[in-house]
Amino acid sequence: MATTDTSDWSDLLDVVLFQADRVSLGKYMEQATEAIHRRMEELQKGEHPGSIPERVALRNALTTLAELQRIAHARKPNRSVRREGGQAIRG
Repeated sequence: MATTDTSDWSDLLDVVLFQADRVSLGKYMEQATEAIHRRMEELQKGEHPGSIPERVALRNALTTLAELQRIAHARKPNRSVRREGGQAIRG
């Protein structure tokens, strides 16, 4: 999903936030972080004028990704959650 289109940073963030596969989570987090940084660079260079709310959203997204990464690394890797009959069960 690597791309140079920085308008998709929020879509990439959504993929991370709803990613159930912990193996793929790191890859998607990296792609989202890169897209956010590219967009921030565009705004700083003035290539694409951005609004203050977008700049705030970008900073908030980076904070969210950092917290999610911290949480993901703090979890024990041998614990998994799976769904059976609509119920979440620790395995």
